[in-house]
Amino acid sequence: MQCLYKDDTLWVLAQHPADVVIDIPDTFSVLERALQAEEPKTPLSVKLYLRAEGNQRPYSQQGFTVYPLVKKTVPGEAAPEMTGTGEDRNSFGHERDRGLYPHSDLSPGKPLDISDNRMENSEHIPSTVPEVVSDDNALVVPGARQPRASRIVKIDTDKFVANIEHSFGATTDADYQTVYPASKRRGKLVPILGGLGLLAIGSGAAYMGTRPCVLSVCTALNTATQLKQSSLATIKNPAVTGQEVLTAQKQLRQSVVLLESIPMWSGNYSTAQTSLQQTTPLVADLDTTVEGMNKAFQAANLVKTQPIPLATWQQSKQLWTQSISSLGRVSPNSQIYPLTRQKLTDYQSRLADIDRRIEAETSADRNLKSATEGIKAAKQAQASAVSLAQWRSVKTLWDNANSQLTSIPPTTTVYPQAQEIIKAYQSQFTTAQDKVIEEEKAAQNYNKAIKFAQAAKLSQKNNKLAQSASEWSQSVAAIQSIPQTSSAYTQAQPLIYEYTKSFQQVQSQVKAIESRELANKDLQKTCTGEPQICSFTVSNKAIVVRLTPLYTQTLMQTAAAATSQGDGNAKVGILKHVQTLGNALQAIGDNAKLPIEIYGADGKQIQSYKP
Repeated sequence: MQCLYKDDTLWVLAQHPADVVIDIPDTFSVLERALQAEEPKTPLSVKLYLRAEGNQRPYSQQGFTVYPLVKKTVPGEAAPEMTGTGEDRNSFGHERDRGLYPHSDLSPGKPLDISDNRMENSEHIPSTVPEVVSDDNALVVPGARQPRASRIVKIDTDKFVANIEHSFGATTDADYQTVYPASKRRGKLVPILGGLGLLAIGSGAAYMGTRPCVLSVCTALNTATQLKQSSLATIKNPAVTGQEVLTAQKQLRQSVVLLESIPMWSGNYSTAQTSLQQTTPLVADLDTTVEGMNKAFQAANLVKTQPIPLATWQQSKQLWTQSISSLGRVSPNSQIYPLTRQKLTDYQSRLADIDRRIEAETSADRNLKSATEGIKAAKQAQASAVSLAQWRSVKTLWDNANSQLTSIPPTTTVYPQAQEIIKAYQSQFTTAQDKVIEEEKAAQNYNKAIKFAQAAKLSQKNNKLAQSASEWSQSVAAIQSIPQTSSAYTQAQPLIYEYTKSFQQVQSQVKAIESRELANKDLQKTCTGEPQICSFTVSNKAIVVRLTPLYTQTLMQTAAAATSQGDGNAKVGILKHVQTLGNALQAIGDNAKLPIEIYGADGKQIQSYKP
C-alpha cells in the first residue's frame, strides 16, 4: 500500500499478489471505511488504484471524497451522525449497492483474468505506477520491497507525482474516468497530523488492506467453512478412528482461528461472526469429547496386560467413570453428539465389563480364601474317617474346595496360586473320591449278600433247590467282593464261610437231582425197544434195572435157534447185544454216580456196577 497527499488529493495505490482474485467493490469499500476512520477535519479527495503484483499498470481505480464526522444529538439515538450533503456523501455507496460500478465494465462476482497482466478496461488504466523511493531517490522495484514497517520511509513527492502523471498518461480527472461525488468540494486540506499524519493514514490503510478478507476474495471464510464441514463429516463417520477425531478437532480449531482473523471492517465480518458463534460451541463440545476419549484411552491402557490386580481394575473404573461423565456434558442437540453418543455407548459397555472384572477378581480372592480353609478342614476329617458317612463328609469338603479353586478365572491374579493348590492336593482329592466309591460298593454288596442269603433259605425250605442254589451263589459272590480295606469287611467276614457252606450243600443236592433226572432220561432210551427191554427205578442210593420176561424169552429163543442151526454169527450177534446193553447201563450209573443193579425176569440179580 502506497499513499501520497498532494494538490488537495490523497493518492492511494493498493497492490496484491498476482495469484489472488479480489472483490473490487468490497476492496474499495473497505479502503473508504479505513480512510473515514481517520476522521479528517475537512473534506478529503481520494484517488484509489488497484494493481496486481508484478504489473506496472493498475487494472482498476475509484475516486471519492471523505467527509469529516460530526457528532449530532438525535432524539432517541446515541450514535454519531455524518453531516454534509447526503447526495455527495452517499453517491458512491448507492451506486455500489445497486451493483453498478462507474466507468467500469467489471460486473459483480466476475472473476478477473490477470494471468496475462491485461484488464478489460485497460484503456482507462495507467500503464505504470510510481514506486516508493529510497533515501537516494531510486525507485524500489517490486521484487526488492522491504517489509511494511520500512516501506513508507521517505517519499520524493515531486518525483512521485511526476511518475504518476507520466505513467498514467493523463493529467485531468476525465482521463482517469474516476467518479467523484456530484457536489465535489475542493479546498485546501488541512494537514491531518502533519507529515506524520499522512504516513499514519498510509500505514493504517496498508495494514487494513493486508488483513484477511479485505482486498481479496475471503479465502479465510471459505477455508474455515471447508474445515468445519470436513471436521463434521469426519465426526459423523461411524468408523471414525481416534487419530481422525484429533484431526477433526484441529480442523475446527483452525476454523475458529481463521474466523477470528477476519477484521470488523471486512465485508464478510458479519458472516464470519455468525459462523464463529456456531463453530465455537462445537470446538468446546469436541474438546470435551476428546477429553473423555483421552480418559478412556488411559483407562484401557491400565488393563492392557493381564492378569491385573484389583486396585488397577478399580483405578481403570474410575477413569472410565470420568470419561463417561465428560461425555455426558455434551448436549444431545450438538452436532458433535453423534460421536459422543457412539463413545458413550462403547464406554458404558466397557465400564460394565470392568465391573464384571472387578467382581471376578473379588470373587476369585474370596474363593481362594474359602478353599484354603476348606482344605484344612478336609485334611483333619480325612485323618479319622472310617465309615461311609465319614468319608462322604470328607469328600464333600474336598469337592467344595476343588470347585472353588477351579472356578477362579485365568484372567485373575490369584489364578496361578489356585492352580498350584489344585496340583498339590490332587492326590488327596482322588483318594477321598475313590474311598467313598469303595465304601459305597462295599455297603451295597454287603446288603446284597444278606438279601440273597435270606431268599436262598426260603427257596430251600420250599424245596426249590435249584432256585436256592442260584440265590446262594449270588450271595456268596457279593459277600466275597467286599474289600478288606472297607469298613463293611469286618461285618462281612464271618458270613463268608457260612454262606459258602450253605451254597455248597444246596449245590450238591441240586446236582444229585440233576443226575437222577439225567439217568431217568438215559434209562428210558436204553430200555425202550421191541419188545420192551427193561424197567427201572432211580433213588438217592442206587439204580435198579429189571429185564422184562418177554425180552428174556425172545433172547433165549433166538439163542436156541442159532445153536440148533449151527449159526455162529447169530450167536455172536446175541452176545454183542447183551454186552452193549450192559455197557450202556454201566455208563448211566457212572454219570449219576450211583451204583446200578440188574435183575432178570425171574427176579434174580444178574449183574451190578459201582461208579
